[in-house]
Amino acid sequence: MKLGFLIASFFCLEALEFEPQLENESVKIARVKVEPHEEIGLHRDAYPQVVVALKGGVMLRLESDGSIKEVSFPTGTAVFREMDPPDELHKSVNPGDAPIELIIIQLKK
Repeated sequence: MKLGFLIASFFCLEALEFEPQLENESVKIARVKVEPHEEIGLHRDAYPQVVVALKGGVMLRLESDGSIKEVSFPTGTAVFREMDPPDELHKSVNPGDAPIELIIIQLKK
């Protein structure tokens, strides 16, 4: 199960709390807060990534083919995510009643 990384997306969502932390030739790191019932627009995960939940929860990944996958991010646990194929887009939604806060580390090399 995957969660889209916001920097690699093709949209702008003003309500989303997104704070770049560090970027160099090897990694791109951001802190992200997804509010309850907030949707992250259509995008793809362009790089492999490690996601660490500061405040965990379950996200829903809405695939472009109509399927839905649950994505669990346990608080304090690092999760490795593969990159998406170039032609696969998805949306992500926080269906819960509490915000989810993540540190997302994209592996550029």
